[in-house]
Amino acid sequence: MSLISLRCRARARHSLLARTAQATFRPLVGCLLLLAITSAPARAAPLTLTAAETRLMAGNPALAGAEQRIRALQRQADAATRLPDPKVSLDASNLPTNNFSLTQQATTMLSVGVSQEFPAFGKLALQGRSLQAQASEQRYGRAAQRAVLVLALRRAWLAAVYTRKAATIVREQQGLAAQSEQASLASYRSARIPQSDVLRAKLALEELRNDLDVLRADESAQLARIAQLLGVERAPDIDGHWPDLSAPPADPQAALASQPLLQQARAKVHANAIAVRLARKAYEPSFTVGASYGKSFMPGSPNFVSVGVSFNVPLFAGRRIDDEVDVAGARELEARFAEQDQRLALVRQMRDAQARWRSLRDKWSRETTRMLPLARQAQRATLSAYASGQGSLGDVLKAQQAVFTTQIQVLQDRRDLLATQAELDYLTQAPQEGQP
Repeated sequence: MSLISLRCRARARHSLLARTAQATFRPLVGCLLLLAITSAPARAAPLTLTAAETRLMAGNPALAGAEQRIRALQRQADAATRLPDPKVSLDASNLPTNNFSLTQQATTMLSVGVSQEFPAFGKLALQGRSLQAQASEQRYGRAAQRAVLVLALRRAWLAAVYTRKAATIVREQQGLAAQSEQASLASYRSARIPQSDVLRAKLALEELRNDLDVLRADESAQLARIAQLLGVERAPDIDGHWPDLSAPPADPQAALASQPLLQQARAKVHANAIAVRLARKAYEPSFTVGASYGKSFMPGSPNFVSVGVSFNVPLFAGRRIDDEVDVAGARELEARFAEQDQRLALVRQMRDAQARWRSLRDKWSRETTRMLPLARQAQRATLSAYASGQGSLGDVLKAQQAVFTTQIQVLQDRRDLLATQAELDYLTQAPQEGQP
């Protein structure tokens, strides 16, 4: 057998082994790849604004602390309506000092007594109502704090979405600027344009890089703010689309009456009115009822029972009580004036937000339907003129900058429009279920 035939057989055997190995391992590799794909954890969907608001209400530390403060006031209100504990006394009366004998004198006795203090009629109920009114004020305060946090979350969310969309526009503009730079460089090499046009194109590209860095830093700051509001340490991956916010109410002035800040001011007035009534209860006396049983150890001497009632007479505290009532009345008036001031502030904020919302809505509509199409049309015309040798590179860069500026302005106005819409929702927000 020749050497050539041996080599041919060896090659055939090697080819057969290779085909056999491929036929054996291909299904195995396919199964392993399928298993790796199916066992790999699915990537979590980006966090939406609605889900973020739910997390905020459940996990924000400030709201959790406010809830504990409300519970403490409710427990205090329950404890304030209860009578004070009775007092028990043990007495040894009229002991002789020569021998301390219990049987030497008939007046010597051991006695046990109990007494109970009763505050002025209705005072305990007023104390409970006063603390309940304070708890109600705190519940409205928690609702107001929650509304403020939701507004802050929405503003940070809109700012983060804006930075992402603006960064996308900047990257697109970078591509156009890079093409302009290459075109200017080619034209300069062919001695069609001066070197200043090339340098201007390079400068425009560097400015866009600076803009992109600023947007990335702004996005990181807004995501950190969102993480803080949600009560987490790691910045979440948020949905990059504009959120859907509820439309402004048809009659915002009427909806303003249920705003939590205004409800909190009203609750504070009510709490101070109860405090005035509670301060006036100091004019009424409190009573203490007591009874005691005394046992005499002298033979033939009877035992004794004592009962009595004592009450305080505010003869010397009248001036002090007058001052306390005046102080409570002044605080009630202060709360009423604060409620009026809060109402006026909310009305002014509402009118300002309505005016800004209408202005931004009309401005954004003009920019999207008229200004941005005109800027793009001007860019195309300028670029066509430059390609035909009738324009300069500076005109092309100016046209590109006009489109870029208009696109960024559209994004900014969309962000501000939605932020104003969120502010209107905050101003007309009613208390949540379970609140007073």
